[in-house]
Amino acid sequence: MNADQALRLWRLAPWSRNPLMRATDRFDSVAAVVMITLILIAVPFAAALGTATYTGLNEQSHSELQTRHAQSAVLIDDPRLVIIGRAPSRSPETQDRATAQWTAPDGALRSTVVDTKPGMHRGDTVDVWVDRDGNVVDEPRSGVGNAEIAVSAALSAWSVAAVCSFVLYMGVRWMNRRSQMRHWDQEWKDFGRTPGWPVS
Repeated sequence: MNADQALRLWRLAPWSRNPLMRATDRFDSVAAVVMITLILIAVPFAAALGTATYTGLNEQSHSELQTRHAQSAVLIDDPRLVIIGRAPSRSPETQDRATAQWTAPDGALRSTVVDTKPGMHRGDTVDVWVDRDGNVVDEPRSGVGNAEIAVSAALSAWSVAAVCSFVLYMGVRWMNRRSQMRHWDQEWKDFGRTPGWPVS
């Protein structure tokens, strides 16, 4: 931003004493200041939300680690290629999967389908996450995964606040422009009219 642009913005400020500046122009400027203020105020609130989300997720992960553990399981068949996603614009996504089996604490055999790495065969060992009864559960999220979710939550909250502030500002500007157009239309109708004489 050069000096001329900065001076122009300063002259459009709501506190400007320029007599040519209309009330609607000042209202636009006030709305712009409010919008920027709301966007800036949303930053610490979004950061606080991200911090709270990260703390909560970390506590959840820690709690899950107390009741879950990695269990060694044996592949009982050879991995097979499975289509896991298909997008119209690209090739379908695939993943090698096989059935893995392990013994639960009660002595019963349990099995589930797991993702396998390339080159694995029947009889190879993989890790599955189970609870205390030997039932399959999701692996607890890592600190990195929790951080990614927390950052996404903070950015989403700030984006919503910024979009709402911008929409509010644009709504104010639209109403001001409508008011100006009605005012100009009335002034144009009154143009050239002699005071006290009806318009023919």
